[in-house]
Amino acid sequence: MAAEGDIVSAEVEAAPGRQRQAAAALACLGLKVLHIGTTISVSAPRDVWERVFGLPQPAVPAELSGDVVAVHRVEPPDFHAL
Repeated sequence: MAAEGDIVSAEVEAAPGRQRQAAAALACLGLKVLHIGTTISVSAPRDVWERVFGLPQPAVPAELSGDVVAVHRVEPPDFHAL
């Protein structure tokens, strides 16, 4: 099992009316689909994320370009900040 720091989370913006198709494509690429709504919440181990989107700035790969408009990484909260 991956450590918490090894999991990357994101909100994915699907093309209008393409949420279900985008979610299916993301799952086929190895991402865990957590919720489908206005955006699609996903998570994946860092190695899967790097293979699909790249790091540090994610880019929509060609195979998702018809279904996905943008990817926004979700940073974990910093509970030690003042």
